[in-house]
Amino acid sequence: MKKIWSWLLLLLLLIIFCVWSKKNSIHVTSKIDTQIITTPPAKTVKNYMDYSIIQKESSYILNGSFSNTQQQTSFSDIYVANSSHLTINDISIDTTLLGEEAIILTSKILPHFIKNYKNGKIIYSNNTLSVYGDVVNYEAKREMQALLNSSTLSTQNHTNVIKEKPINFSITKTLEKIELSGTFKTHAQGEILRTKLPVSTTTQINQAGNLIDNGVVAFTESILPVFIEKYKNGKIEYRDEVLSISGMVETKEALEAMNKILSSNALNIVNNTIVDQAAIERAAAEAVRKAQEVKLAAEARRFTEEKAKLEKEKKLSQIQVAKKEVKEKITKLLQIENIEFKVASGSLTQKGKMTVDKLANILSEYSKIKVEIAGHTDSDGSAIFNQKLSQKRVDTVRTRLIEKGIDAKRLTAIGYGESKPLVPNISDENKQKNRRVEINIQGE
Repeated sequence: MKKIWSWLLLLLLLIIFCVWSKKNSIHVTSKIDTQIITTPPAKTVKNYMDYSIIQKESSYILNGSFSNTQQQTSFSDIYVANSSHLTINDISIDTTLLGEEAIILTSKILPHFIKNYKNGKIIYSNNTLSVYGDVVNYEAKREMQALLNSSTLSTQNHTNVIKEKPINFSITKTLEKIELSGTFKTHAQGEILRTKLPVSTTTQINQAGNLIDNGVVAFTESILPVFIEKYKNGKIEYRDEVLSISGMVETKEALEAMNKILSSNALNIVNNTIVDQAAIERAAAEAVRKAQEVKLAAEARRFTEEKAKLEKEKKLSQIQVAKKEVKEKITKLLQIENIEFKVASGSLTQKGKMTVDKLANILSEYSKIKVEIAGHTDSDGSAIFNQKLSQKRVDTVRTRLIEKGIDAKRLTAIGYGESKPLVPNISDENKQKNRRVEINIQGE
């Protein structure tokens, strides 16, 4: 038994020796790849713009940080285009800031925001654009969501839908008496209608800030002129979002005028206007009466015109006769007695004075006939001298005729000098003929 334990001990020692002698020659392989551990680069920090547009009743305030001044200016331009105002309050500029996509999206939603939102806010922070505020229907909220979805920017829509009640009012006309009553969102809305009505209108206007008008105030303004002028008794009433017009007009044209205005609006409208048939019959009778008056007036005018025409023709005939008679008498007078002047002078001889006096007697018989006193000379002397001489002579004749009672307005005196000879100035006889005063009949 001891011998066996001896062999076992020896075997154990041999194994230990073999293991110790081989440990430096053993090669261990591994399927695990060696990994190279490197330090990652530092992460780049992106800085974004941060701004807010806060609605305060009917005004808006802009605060925040931008990358350039044109960005907030573009917001202001949108407010101006939408008849509103943006106050730029606390602004800083950092050209390294990002967020141009937010500027584009904000510009896109602003018109809808201005038009539909109350107690609203637009906030851009942490690269997220958020919209807050109250609207009166779900359509406005859905439209805002559609606008926000049109961008890849992170957005949040915190729009709250509140259902507002419509305003209500009535305008009653009884003959010339008009009454306005109702409850409006603001007192100013009621005043808009009151200013379009006669001064004598009685009013009872109330105010409730949670009401909406749906554009009915502005539309009612457009129908008031026709209502006031054409309606005898009538009523315009807006209640439960229905605009109703009732009353009586005297013509179909008035009804058509009202219908034309009402058809131009998408409001819920009921028109109960009726036409006064009795008034139509009276208007038809009046039209017949006026037509008869026009006919009688036309006949009377035609009779008057024909009478005037006959009188004019008669008068013209009388004038022609008078002109012919006076011309014959003057021609006969001057054929017998020439109007004589002193040599190279504008003074009449005694014989010349007598001839002019006879001429005055003839003109007195025909008190409406107008004449031209035309003076002519021969060619002796200069043309200038002859023209002046002829003018002096006709002026002398005109003056004497006036002294004899002939109206000056009937007499025109023109000296023609040597410019209109009757015959060539080649002999003393011809020159004698060219030295003359002519009386030309001009009519009345």
